Amino acid sequence: MTTIPPFPWQEAQWQRLRQAQESGRIAHAWLLTGPVGVGKGPFAEAFARMLLCTAPDRASRPCGECRGCRLLAAGTHPDLEHIVPEEPGKPIRVDQIRDYCERSTLTGQLGGYKVAIFQPADAMNPAAANSLLKTLEEPVPLTVLVLVTALPQRLPATLRSRCQRIDFPLPDPATAVPWLASRVDGPDSPALLRIAGGAPLKAVGLADPEVLAQRSRCLDELLGVAQGRLDPVVVAQRWLAVDAHRLLDWLVGWVAELIRGRVAGSSLVAGADRQIGPLRAHLEEVDSKFLFGLADQLFHMRRSVGSNLNRQLALEEFLTRLSAAATPRSQART
Repeated sequence: MTTIPPFPWQEAQWQRLRQAQESGRIAHAWLLTGPVGVGKGPFAEAFARMLLCTAPDRASRPCGECRGCRLLAAGTHPDLEHIVPEEPGKPIRVDQIRDYCERSTLTGQLGGYKVAIFQPADAMNPAAANSLLKTLEEPVPLTVLVLVTALPQRLPATLRSRCQRIDFPLPDPATAVPWLASRVDGPDSPALLRIAGGAPLKAVGLADPEVLAQRSRCLDELLGVAQGRLDPVVVAQRWLAVDAHRLLDWLVGWVAELIRGRVAGSSLVAGADRQIGPLRAHLEEVDSKFLFGLADQLFHMRRSVGSNLNRQLALEEFLTRLSAAATPRSQART
């Protein structure tokens, strides 16, 4: 029998859905928001299983035996759709939404709910979002739309306002660390969770020794650029081989640690990030405003991944800016 909710830190969100179901007030559209790596996608799938099972138990767990559950297990349920980009990093096109909207008016093939999961919902281009808005304004009975996104601000306000929103904040480490420890071997779970910015599912992905080694190399190279030992253009070229979202998460985290260290007067970084100490010392004369500017630049890059971002040029600009600012003032005057 399926465990509900998918993760222990989602109990409050799941109870909200259960209460809506028990009172007969399942909304026609839901917006699941929160950072990457907190389990919004699995939660959406569990929600779909709850709605499409014809004999859930008192805790809203699917029975696993009805026709709906068997079809879900096989990945062939006719009343569950996933609206996703045709290629990773590409937008959800207006044609995809129009095709879905045409089908959404049809009665569910098994006579119950129909569920559509849009993930990531922020991948819809403006035309696609506007096309979906028409469906939200005229909901179809027993049809539930689930929009999953870490960037709800990218969706039109008119679309967001027509959804019941459920937020998924980063979980309390007291809940996340035991869960993580039961699923990874080797790495220190609290440190791994800190490296992942508090996102448990992201931490699981980082537990791979090759990923941790890659992360350490990138931080070494960041320090090398700041110290003038490495060419920003060469390093930017190397970093193109690293997953864009993962790399930018790391860079944001490192700059955030520099800022927090500046504010608190001490390093707050996990022990694995031994290079942060030298990097922080090398940037000691750099104005705090500059560090906040670097953070803004990285946030913009992260928001632009998958759209019109030229990764090579953006990384070169970031690293060149860091290298120039990190040049000791005494050296700059000579």
